[in-house]
Formats: sequence, C-alpha cells, structure tokens
Amino acid sequence: MTILNTLYAKARKGLTPYEKTPERALMKMASRCGRDEIAAIHIRLKLFRAERAMVDEWDGDLQDMIWDAINEHLDLLRFIDRKKPT
Repeated sequence: MTILNTLYAKARKGLTPYEKTPERALMKMASRCGRDEIAAIHIRLKLFRAERAMVDEWDGDLQDMIWDAINEHLDLLRFIDRKKPT
C-alpha cells in the first residue's frame, strides 16, 4: 500500500463510500504529502479521467462518483500547494 493510500484510509475511517472526505482531513493529508504523493495524485487524476471517458452516457451515478473523486484530488493538490512556503 502506498503512503497516499494509507493517508486516505486514515482520513476516511468511519465514512461510507458515498460520503466526501472532510476538508479538515484533506488538509491534514496535504501536510503529510511529499513529491511521491503529489505524483501519485496526478497519476490517479489521469486514471479517473480515462475511466470517466469509458463510462456509458446513461450511467450518471458512476460519472458523478468519478467527478467527486477528481474534485477531491484537485482539492488535495490545492491544499498541498498552500502548505508550500512563500
């Protein structure tokens, strides 16, 4: 299991698959992410976008879930960017 997977498992503990990861948990994750985790996030984003392109048009629920995952990972990248010293 990668560090990013471990961070997500801890952040989502007690949540259902349909609940969004709380912003506070994403901020805590961001504080622990290094360049390897940032690279893994970018890879996941590419995979999510590829998966979204393959989803049937009628499957709106799955499309929504993929969009939620994309947006959550983009939020995580924004929080990581905020932690950088200026």
